[in-house]
Amino acid sequence: MPRRCLRLRDFYRIAIVQMAYLGDVALTLPLAEALRQIHPEARRALVVIPAAAPLAACAEAVDEVIVYDKRGVDAGFGGLRRCAQRLRQWGAELLLVLHRSLRTALLARWSSPQCAIGSSRSALPWVYALRIPYGWHLHEVERNLSFLSVFAEVGEQWRAFANVSVRLRPLGEAEQQVERLLQSLGIRQMAPLVVLAPGSAWQTKRWSPRHYATLARQLRAEGCSVVVTGALAEKALCEEIARLAEVPSLAGRLEIPELLALFRRTACVVCNDSAPIHLAELVGTPVVALFGPTIPEFGFAPRLPRSCVIGRSLPCRPCSIHGGRRCPLGTHACLEGILPQEVLPQVLARLR
Repeated sequence: MPRRCLRLRDFYRIAIVQMAYLGDVALTLPLAEALRQIHPEARRALVVIPAAAPLAACAEAVDEVIVYDKRGVDAGFGGLRRCAQRLRQWGAELLLVLHRSLRTALLARWSSPQCAIGSSRSALPWVYALRIPYGWHLHEVERNLSFLSVFAEVGEQWRAFANVSVRLRPLGEAEQQVERLLQSLGIRQMAPLVVLAPGSAWQTKRWSPRHYATLARQLRAEGCSVVVTGALAEKALCEEIARLAEVPSLAGRLEIPELLALFRRTACVVCNDSAPIHLAELVGTPVVALFGPTIPEFGFAPRLPRSCVIGRSLPCRPCSIHGGRRCPLGTHACLEGILPQEVLPQVLARLR
């Protein structure tokens, strides 16, 4: 199918497929928002894993969340076929397949849309009517938005949506719950609140608990309130930091709407190269992001003007695109070499 022969307005049921991590889904939401603004008459679905479903449901641009539980009830080819059936039942006419795995290629094939568009790096490329060049030089948000370039009414105008603001459904109840929780912990609104989010799915992306605890103590000495948060799987890590720094941990206690509400209430988030970067920026909160084995040039850095990245210039960086379970050199110098006294002024600058 020739590029630019497609008209977006010829499709009224558009599904975006992103079955990776929570942060990847956060970076997908600008595409859904752009679709809503360009073609408001269409219905938009987002295909995600269970952990990301509550986030997808928070976006006004997402009309339907289709969950693919690839490690649970939908494991194996049978589960993939059931997910394809759910897409057919929803009536998906156009698939924008951002995830590049074999699973998603098969899903695109078995769901039988009128048109499926994938990436130039996608598995089973013959499945797709069109493949979008993978922009190594682009941020992931822009790589996702570039899927719009093939449509006649968009073309290169997709770039105009690079800084689109994602509209979220009201978080009023979640905000009230978070405020009550913070008050129960003795945290009042007068002092600036800094949230530490020390987790990551990849061990080598994590700044040390010792450094996080030192930073927390330094921030308290500057008059800040500090809380630590993370997923349930990160509870032990967060509680270790909280114990060392004598600050509260909310790890495992917040659902996604409450986490977004907490980040909105926060003056600054300190985290690794992980999902909290993108969740905090969704609600307009600046982050100080600590990059170790990965580099911002991969396309997953914070994007807000008031956010910043701290990293060390080392010949061994980057050592992988995702990070790993252990440092290949056994030193973890990329993150161990970032000291709390280097991070502190960057956080304080974002509180002014």
